[in-house]
Formats: sequence, structure tokens, C-alpha cells
Amino acid sequence: MKNYDWFLQQDLSSYGGQWVAIIDNRIIGNGKDVDTLIKQAKKLYPNKIPFITKVNNQLSVF
Repeated sequence: MKNYDWFLQQDLSSYGGQWVAIIDNRIIGNGKDVDTLIKQAKKLYPNKIPFITKVNNQLSVF
């Protein structure tokens, strides 16, 4: 959950509309195609499970 908690505290507006992969509280990859991102994350960090999410390109207010 630490990657998720880190994600919630970041300003990722520059990644709007893209998928991001987070490991150890840092973005290790991003892009428009989630399948490519998953492959990249597995190749770079084969023994870790990344937190992968799509960043909204608009501000959401609840």
C-alpha cells in the first residue's frame, strides 16, 4: 500500500491521460499503452509488483 499512499500525495498532472507504474515510491515508467508498461515494469523489476494506474487528465473533485 505504500506505493498507493505515495501516489495519492503526488501532483501527477504532467502524466494526465497516461498509465504510470510505481515501485518503491517512484515512477518507473509511463505511457499510453498499459500492456507495454506492464512488460517494461516486469523487465526492469522482475521481483517486484508495481502499482499501475491511469492518471486522470482532469481534476476530480468529490
